[in-house]
This record gives sequence, structure tokens and C-alpha cells, in this order.
Amino acid sequence: MADDRRVVVVGSGPAGAMAALELVRKGIPVTLLETGNEIQHGVLVRIGGRNLYRRLPPMRKDDGFVVTGDPDTNLDYTYALGGLSNQWTGAVPRFCAEDFTAGEQVHEKFRWPVTYDELAPYYEIAERTMRVTAAPGSVPSLPSGYSDYRHQIPSDWQAVARSALKHGQGLTTMPLADGPPFLLLRRGTAFNSFSVLLEKLLEEPSFRLIRGAHVLQLEWDRAKKRVAAAVYHDNQTKTQNRISASAFVIACGPLNSPKLLFNSACSDHPDGLGNSTGLLGKYLHDHPREWWAVDVDKPITSLSPPAYLTRLPHKASDPLMACSWTIGAFDTIGKIKSRFGQKTRSFGVQVFGTMIPDEKYYVRPSKDQKDEFGFPTLEVHIKFEEEVLANVIGAREHFLRLMEDAGYKGKIRDIVPQLFPGTAKHYGGATRMHASPKYGVTDSYQRLHDAPNVIVVDASSFTTGAEKNPTLTVMALAARSVDQLARDLKAA
Repeated sequence: MADDRRVVVVGSGPAGAMAALELVRKGIPVTLLETGNEIQHGVLVRIGGRNLYRRLPPMRKDDGFVVTGDPDTNLDYTYALGGLSNQWTGAVPRFCAEDFTAGEQVHEKFRWPVTYDELAPYYEIAERTMRVTAAPGSVPSLPSGYSDYRHQIPSDWQAVARSALKHGQGLTTMPLADGPPFLLLRRGTAFNSFSVLLEKLLEEPSFRLIRGAHVLQLEWDRAKKRVAAAVYHDNQTKTQNRISASAFVIACGPLNSPKLLFNSACSDHPDGLGNSTGLLGKYLHDHPREWWAVDVDKPITSLSPPAYLTRLPHKASDPLMACSWTIGAFDTIGKIKSRFGQKTRSFGVQVFGTMIPDEKYYVRPSKDQKDEFGFPTLEVHIKFEEEVLANVIGAREHFLRLMEDAGYKGKIRDIVPQLFPGTAKHYGGATRMHASPKYGVTDSYQRLHDAPNVIVVDASSFTTGAEKNPTLTVMALAARSVDQLARDLKAA
């Protein structure tokens, strides 16, 4: 295939890796630019389907940002092959159909330009790359997906599942990209997007990886009205280089992707590439998160893998406001018991909540500070409103009522204060998708409305944020978008 159909992918995290893999599968030449040089090392020991030991690598501290919202905002990140898949838990729940439509009740700007049915085939494409462990069958608000390994919640937790169902909720095994039952790895996660998706492409003549390539800006061709090249800094030679392509897939992460577009301002796009309607960087959102331990009055099986309690039904909740609960082993003794299916009187619960995206929360170029390359540093402005915090705090009592109804009277202890932005690492929305450029920076295939040969495939393109880990949905959207891109390139 002619090289004029080449695509440059920026970033090797789950979104960029999924995009690169699918493009190569479809015969499109890909050059992938990644700031990092190596996979971060950790340790993962997994025996009999249970993780016996895991050590995650550290993240880079939040230098290079200006915080003007909640002063506790966490902006830790990582530059490495595989991006944040070096640190994540592996949770891969699907969004449900209502997650894409519920925002319409608030305003049409919260309407996703893609439906669950349109995305479902691409969910399976992503799941088939990830060696997922899950329970068979759907539960309320969590459609079933493809899994290589099956695991049911223990029998004594079925009483809790029945209690949850009375409220229209489901309790099931958390779908996890946890890999095969036996593993010994020098990384902290079973699924690393580079090692699982991209490493096998290194021998492909149509795939090229450039490590240590920090992309600075996209170069606009005024005559052709399209992006013609990416300019990157080579971290080894300390030189700037330029690479041309027919299309550019941006997967720098929910904060750095909009920064790249701001850096790419030019005479035709003076406020940033894709920012003709002033929406670039706006509607930033994140998951409020907290963690706590629960003591119950009688023993119950210690969970491994964790269980997942789904949100209250959409029809019974305020639009775009929900929580989910992840339930797993707590402390060293509880984790040891979980490895052998023993019972415990204490366990841990992690809660993810949601917020309604608002244009008053944003990222934008700093007016005063510059990064090491002379571009404005990124100003991050976000905080959780009282109703967002109340929604998460209210999840505590709801969970205790469910447990008591199931025959386990509980008490919460050891609440870990994490109710500030960034602890979940689930930022999104700053290049949001919408069918209309009036309400979105990108369209239904994540193409910039202002520059359709640029596709932004990370969570920055999310229209709203469901109460679920975003990684699987990020990968499914990326697969769908580059499927369309490949068709377009072949037809050109």
C-alpha cells in the first residue's frame, strides 16, 4: 500500500495502541510516536486465577501544570510504553445503552453521537485482545461482554446480589483484564497496551515505533486545509523532527491531547486547532472517588477477584449522577484469605461517582508559565461541587442497607479521604464528541470538526462520564473510529 496512506499515532496507551493495531490489521501503514522509552517495571505474581503479589511502578509527579481549581487536584502521570496501563487495575466494564443517552434529559449537548449498539461490536474487538475474566450474563446497567475466563461471585454473596436486584442493581464479578490464571511478570499489570497489543507489531514492515518522541505540535497546511505533519522533540538527540502523514490519531491522554491542539495554533486556527467554536478544553470532568473498609457481624467469603455493584437504575436517579461500588479484600489478612476462598469479617469498598460536565471546568494554556519547549503550560481548573460529593457520600449508607437486607449488618471504618479531582485518573471531556460543532470539538468518529484528518481517541473525547472505568470504552471507540478512517483512506 502506498505510503501516502500512512497514519501517525501519538501515544502508546490503550487508546493509541488499539488504534495502531486495528489500522495495521486493515493494511494501513502506521508510525507510532511515544514520549516514553521503556515499559515501567513492576511485579505481578498470579496463581490459580488470583493475584498473590503485585507491585505497581511509581507515577511522575504533577510538574508542568498550573492548578487553579481545587488546590488538591492530582495530576500525576506517566511517560512510558503503554502509558497508564502500567498502573491501572484492569477493570473493563462496558457502558450500558442508557449511559450514552441519559444526558439528553439535561440538555442536548450531553447527547453522545454514538449508541451502544453501534459500539458493541468494537467492545468485543477490544475485549478479545485483553484476556478478560468475568461472570457470564448481563446484570442491570452492565451488559455482558466477551471473556476468556469465567468467575462467579461466591455463593454467600448471592444474598447481597438478591438484595441489590430489589433496587434494580446488579452484583457480579468485576470484569478484569487480568490475564491467564498463572503469571509471573516484571510489570505491575497483566494487560499493558504496549506489550500485549504493539510488541508483536514491531516485526511488521507497515509498523514503525519511534520511542522518546515527544510531539510538540501539529502542522497545518493552509492550502490543503488539513494537518500535514507532526513536529516532535527527540529526547535522545535533543533535536526537533517532522513527520508527514495522511491522518493523525491523537492519544496523548485526556489532558495532553487538548494541550497538543492548543500548541498547534496557527493563522487559520489562532486559538488552537479544533477550537473555532471556543469549546476546546472545556467540559473537563473526572470521577470523584473514595475508599473505605467495612466490618460485618458475621463471616462472608473474602473476594478475589473483586465484585462489582452497579449503579441505581437511570430512571430512578438524577440524570448523569450515579455511583458504582467495587468490593474486594481488605488488609493483608483479608488478601491472604481471598487467595484461598476463606471467610472474613472485613472487606474494602471503592466508590466511583460522576459529575455533570460543565464548561466552567476546563484546561487551557497558561497566560504566564511556559513548559520546557517554550509552549504555555496547561492550566487545569476543576473541582467537585457539593452535590457531587453528597452523591458519593450517600453511597456509603446505601451499601450498608443492602448488606443488612442480605443478612450482614455492617459498619464503615477507615474512610480514605480522596474526594478531590485526579485520584481516579479518569479525566475526560476536553475534546468532547458531539454531532454538532456547536457542542463538540470532535464528531461521532472522534474527528476534529475543524480538521477531519485528526482523530482524538482518548477519554478527552467523552461527551459525559459514566460511573465506570473508561478504558474499555476508550479502546472500543478508538477501534470504531480507525475502522472508518481505514475505509476513508482506502477510498481516497
